[in-house]
Amino acid sequence: MTSERRFEHDLPELLAQVGLGPRPDYRDDIVRRTGRMRQRPAWTLPERWLPMSVTSTRLTSPPGIPWRLIALAALIVALIGGALLIAAGSRSRLPAPFGLAANGLVAYDHEGDIYTADPVSGQTVAVVTGSDWDTRPVWSRDGTKFAFIRSAGPGLQSGRLAIGSVGSRQVTIATPDSYTGIADVSFSPDGREIAFTDASGVLYVAKVDGSQVRVIEHQVVYPSWRPPDGAEIIMAGGAGNDGGAASGMLYAIDTRTSDLRPILQPESGTGRDAVSVSPDGSLIAYSASSSVDTGRNTYQIHVVGIDGSGDRVLPMPAGATFQDMPTWSNDGKRLAIIRGYSTRNQDVVVAIVPADGSGTGIETAHHLTGCCDNRMEWAPADSAVLLLPEDSQGNPIGQVSIDPATGAATTVSWAATSIPTWQRRAP
Repeated sequence: MTSERRFEHDLPELLAQVGLGPRPDYRDDIVRRTGRMRQRPAWTLPERWLPMSVTSTRLTSPPGIPWRLIALAALIVALIGGALLIAAGSRSRLPAPFGLAANGLVAYDHEGDIYTADPVSGQTVAVVTGSDWDTRPVWSRDGTKFAFIRSAGPGLQSGRLAIGSVGSRQVTIATPDSYTGIADVSFSPDGREIAFTDASGVLYVAKVDGSQVRVIEHQVVYPSWRPPDGAEIIMAGGAGNDGGAASGMLYAIDTRTSDLRPILQPESGTGRDAVSVSPDGSLIAYSASSSVDTGRNTYQIHVVGIDGSGDRVLPMPAGATFQDMPTWSNDGKRLAIIRGYSTRNQDVVVAIVPADGSGTGIETAHHLTGCCDNRMEWAPADSAVLLLPEDSQGNPIGQVSIDPATGAATTVSWAATSIPTWQRRAP
């Protein structure tokens, strides 16, 4: 190398020579002593378990609360909650099919159209109109729809069952074919089917959407769905004031299999009809008649267990001659009945009696009705009983509302001449 070699080229070598200075005499002694010592535990060194950022970073003030973000989130939650409440409120609650419920509208026919009446305000609304002759509406047990008979014109004995919906003008035909003398129309507890009889006593069950009509049984009267699920229909096999050896069987029939289950076997000279099942499905009220004395009405009201046990006759007050047409209250504690004070129907009243037979109950004024076959309907809240009285010729003369606590009877404000039916609503 020349004398012009740069100093920085020689610097590493110079530093190495300086670093090789003399070794101290005690170096070997230190190595021997420290070699026998254990290493210090790591936990004694704070920097091993305490992050250095904790000790090295200076304390700072906490971050500010994001009030705007919180307010926005609260607003969004409130809007979602309000929307859910509105959606829930728009879906009306439905009442249970049996038991007490709130009073809704009364449905009836007038001059071939179907109307509803508000029993509180008296306001009436035409809900099914047109050129067809529509009569005898019956509410479903959830109060959302009603069945009625549709004929081509007044006075015709044959017709089809139709279904109308609350708040809709659309009508569904449940029975594509016509039937003569449709009677005893009633909805199943779930509202999907409807039972009815024809003039010959054949019992049918139809889907409300019109998809199926099937024969259930022959020669039956007063069929009644059994609560709470409607798996059976309770009915009598034959009726009439003259009794008869083959009439008067009380039985249940499975609505799915048509299997028959006898409840009371026929008795010679005894007829049974006017079947009504209690709201809890445990008891049956029915009317029994005898053929021994054909010169007068002999109807007596019985209450019997659903299995045929404990059959008993309800008492009558002095002077009464017969009792007929039992109808259960929604609380299952009382029956509305027709009670007679003459040989036939010349002197007939409505009585509200305890179902357990503990008394003869209270009555309306005499001469209120003109026939023993009058149908009645309890208000869903059991606050009234609707009755369609008839004259001595069997012609309807307008519905009457009866106070079950006092027996007071009041003619309703709407012009109804059809069998009473009262809409159930959720309490």
